[in-house]
Amino acid sequence: MIPTILTVFFFFNLGYSACLMRIHRYTQWDGTQQILFPTSEDILKHLSDSLLEEEGVRKALRDLMRRGLVSEDGLRSVKGMRDFLREAEEKKKELLEKYSPESFKLTPEEQRALSEKLNSLAEKLEAYHEKMRNFMERLSGRYAGDMEEMGRRMQQAQQRYQELRERLKNQIAGRRMQKPQDLTGQGYQGLMEMLERMNRLLEDENFLKNLPNMLDAAVEDLDNLLDNLDSMTQEQLNQLSEALSQMEQLEQLLNQYPFRGSQRMGMGEAGQILGQLKRLEQFLRWGQRGMGDLSALDLNEIRELLGDEAYEHLKYLKGVEQALEEEGYVMRGPHGLRLTPKGMRKIGDKALREIFQLLNRNRWGQHSTTLRGIQGDWLEETKKYEYGDPLNVKISETVLNALHEGGRKIPVRIGPRDFSVHRQEFSTDSETVLCIDVSYSMLMNDALHAGKKVALALHRLIETKFPQDILHLVAFRSNAKVIQAEDLPSIVAITYFMEHGTDIKEALRFSRQLLGSQKSANRQIILITDGEPTAVTLDRGGRLHSGWGSALLHERIVQETLKEVKRCTQSGIKINTFMLGTDFYRRGFIDQLSRINNGRVFYTSPDQIGNYIVVDYIANKRKRIGRA
Repeated sequence: MIPTILTVFFFFNLGYSACLMRIHRYTQWDGTQQILFPTSEDILKHLSDSLLEEEGVRKALRDLMRRGLVSEDGLRSVKGMRDFLREAEEKKKELLEKYSPESFKLTPEEQRALSEKLNSLAEKLEAYHEKMRNFMERLSGRYAGDMEEMGRRMQQAQQRYQELRERLKNQIAGRRMQKPQDLTGQGYQGLMEMLERMNRLLEDENFLKNLPNMLDAAVEDLDNLLDNLDSMTQEQLNQLSEALSQMEQLEQLLNQYPFRGSQRMGMGEAGQILGQLKRLEQFLRWGQRGMGDLSALDLNEIRELLGDEAYEHLKYLKGVEQALEEEGYVMRGPHGLRLTPKGMRKIGDKALREIFQLLNRNRWGQHSTTLRGIQGDWLEETKKYEYGDPLNVKISETVLNALHEGGRKIPVRIGPRDFSVHRQEFSTDSETVLCIDVSYSMLMNDALHAGKKVALALHRLIETKFPQDILHLVAFRSNAKVIQAEDLPSIVAITYFMEHGTDIKEALRFSRQLLGSQKSANRQIILITDGEPTAVTLDRGGRLHSGWGSALLHERIVQETLKEVKRCTQSGIKINTFMLGTDFYRRGFIDQLSRINNGRVFYTSPDQIGNYIVVDYIANKRKRIGRA
């Protein structure tokens, strides 16, 4: 069904407010409507969370193929394979509920007539085979092999017919024919006509009687003989094979599928219905195997089974990967498809937008400051002009002030006291290291995915709003490593060979060295973790791991880590910690870290961490200095 979107305005008497409502009307697909499929940007927005997983692009596209998607505005959509598999199930059910299982039941008289026909045909086939065998015995030399091949084919046809005859006889006398029915319609008539055609074929004078005479008369011209014989028998063998195939299809259809409808099918319909059911089952089996490769599907066959709309949707899904690649969002590497920097920026924009949308709902006032400034970007907030303020005048508000003071006289006279000016935003350069704990517990608690998303959002925020700032992304476990934004989806693979254990001391030391290479006015470490240190690298070499011993060993690890906290504090580096999880016993270490460094600590959950970090970063950037 294709939606048609109408826009309707409702006006109310109170004020000038209007209510905008969309009405969706659905019409049957007839091949003429334009389908609005999602754009590549829609796909990236929809799959942003999946694209940040370890399997990245491969898993995200697989999910898209299964589920389909609807764009954020609801105007563009594509169905997933689950929808089409459901349609195929319904189509199969419809066929089985349409046709009767008694379509080909025969009366006793019809059973006897059919048996006589089958016996007669079998005798004629045997007679023909005997004549051919006698003739081939008279041939010798290089032609014997050709004739032997022809005889073999006829022998196979006879054997196939005999087997079919026995199966049909069993079915006629067996469970399918227990209740004789008066079958005077299309089913019985078609069956008898088919048998008559086979009968006429085997009684053909050219086929049975004149053939030996022709062979005897043309022995001297064996080349022409074999050419004529081959063309004649090939055509007739094809006719015989086709007739046998129809009977076998009928037998297979009745045996394999549990028809439960009331409409009788004719002999000519049997092959068509069997083919349709087989293709539907093949498509359903492909879905049960995991819907792995769309290229294995024949779209024209899908069109015949499920219609034009299914064809268009599957054609779109087949081209999604190529479209993303052509638009520069993904690229093909040694390990398959991966996101490009352009694709990562697009996902970062979405992560940032989600955070700002939540902030708008929370009204931003929770994060306001009381200082005003005279440098930087304009703010929407205004103030009365005072001597020394930049003349960033807000015209509309200034004119309204003049009208209010002047009693709405014309012409409007604007005086110094009428001016309203925009406030200014003041920000300072800063350098930040975002340290993400990639230990096993972070992965199991789904906290690592949240950390990736936050890192991408913060990276995009600084890149677009504060380009003078510097951001380093660091992943740590037993040791620490700088990563790039485009490496975030595969962060676990990148750090796979690190030893087990959470060495926060090494993460802080590594971050302090990164920050020491710059001279920014404000330096900070944002530490994202779900616990306390479980390993430490000693200053004089060697390592300790809490899994090796007692509580005393664990206390040694904590104290060694706090030494590095003191070094960061002495270097003027703030450590803001975002603690994920609800294990209260782990808060002791974090509280000690905060007391030494005087940094902030946020106890939060994976789904809220992004809001905390971005809000905290912006709040510390927007220090508005000056007079109120």
